[in-house]
Amino acid sequence: MEELSKNWCKQDQHEDFELFQDFNAWLDQGEANGASELLSKLGEVGLSHTSKAFYAGDREAYEQVLRAYRIERRHDVLSREFLIDSFGEEDGLHWFDRNEQRFNQLIERLSEGSVVPFIGAGISVGGGFPTWANHLRQQGRTAGVNSEQIEEWLTHGDYERVIDHIEQSHGPEVFAQEIRDVFSKTGSITDLTLRISELFTDTLITTNYDRLLEQVFDTGSSPFVQVVNGMAAMEQPDADKVTIIKLHGDIRHPPRCILGKAQYDQAYGENEVDLELPIPKLLQYYFKNSSLLFVGCSLTNDRTIQVFRRVKELAGDFLFPQHFALEQAPESNELLIKRNRELARLGITAIWYPRGQHDQVEAILKHAKNELNYARANIGSLA
Repeated sequence: MEELSKNWCKQDQHEDFELFQDFNAWLDQGEANGASELLSKLGEVGLSHTSKAFYAGDREAYEQVLRAYRIERRHDVLSREFLIDSFGEEDGLHWFDRNEQRFNQLIERLSEGSVVPFIGAGISVGGGFPTWANHLRQQGRTAGVNSEQIEEWLTHGDYERVIDHIEQSHGPEVFAQEIRDVFSKTGSITDLTLRISELFTDTLITTNYDRLLEQVFDTGSSPFVQVVNGMAAMEQPDADKVTIIKLHGDIRHPPRCILGKAQYDQAYGENEVDLELPIPKLLQYYFKNSSLLFVGCSLTNDRTIQVFRRVKELAGDFLFPQHFALEQAPESNELLIKRNRELARLGITAIWYPRGQHDQVEAILKHAKNELNYARANIGSLA
């Protein structure tokens, strides 16, 4: 029976059916009964695979219901209701329209194969690791630093001040050991990391020390991942493997990690960004040649943002690729306008989701995967 199910599409020349897995599961759960006369009758019969019968019996009606499903999912995934509730109907619909158009633009870049994900600490939170800000709070607690002072520095985005203070007052060994304690454990693979592994199978860039990305890709008996240290990131990638560029190093090799302020200065430049150093040179290359998708990144005034800003300043009339960020929406329309402007000046297009609702990141990526499948099956765009 299982083998028959696997071969159903090929035998009946319905190869596209398997591209609609989420929609078919939704149909089989009975969520769309009443959407068409045939579907209602199929629901009454109680078939275990209503979607297959519906697909084979009335393809036109199937696609009509699919279109309605896509619109409903798009409204949910791109936070239409949240944006209206938060910013009022006029402004909310304006930002939802921006989300829609930007999502369509992201799908275009994904279909071209030009997108390289830039993975930040937020992705590892679900796997059991702290955000960088929370890690610095833990660092302060271990070192006995006044928590109010830590919070003041973090509020102003002065993360390196925290690192420098701990190293100067308590020694770099204290800071390095805390990183080993926190990031060397085995994390839990999440739906979000699985979604990333489905969408991206060439090159990924991360500032994370942990090995969560390696875990989600290395599921077979032979290594499928090539990990490249940021300091040697211009080495030739293996075309047969997924390349994970770990800008600041891999926790398996702490001596080669960029941990403290002195090492950041050495890697990026002490007084200003030095684009001839390996990591800035690498970031410049991808910023100028690929569409970066920032996921789980705070995109504050950290070293990577300083590199991108410097590259933009020196580029003149250079036409950069479009970059994207899945970004938490600020609390007011005024702050949203300001944040949108900040990112746009860096060439980064923001797709907004509700603050604190990080499950929406996985939902956006899942919807992107489905939209790419619809395009493969020549199902029309909703644009």
